[in-house]
Amino acid sequence: MTTRDLANEPMAFSLLANRDVSTWSWEWQHECEIAYLLDMSAEKRKAMLYGVTGGEGDEARGIKHHRGDAAVAQLVAEIARLQQLRSENQKAPASRR
Repeated sequence: MTTRDLANEPMAFSLLANRDVSTWSWEWQHECEIAYLLDMSAEKRKAMLYGVTGGEGDEARGIKHHRGDAAVAQLVAEIARLQQLRSENQKAPASRR
């Protein structure tokens, strides 16, 4: 088993955490999931979160089926938060980005 070299892990700025985080961290994985969902069309995002009627398989069931109502509510809140942070970041002067 290899040992992680924490001092040399690749880092990226997380808007949700407002700091640099390791791209190997759960924190970064969560931000990537939220960004992925945010970048979908509203219709596709709704299907991904809540599932679709008449479909088959895991994709038709949606995240709600696998993680539950509370998890989807948290994802929806985080999607709105990331959208707000992105909007604020675009309005900020270049020196603050």
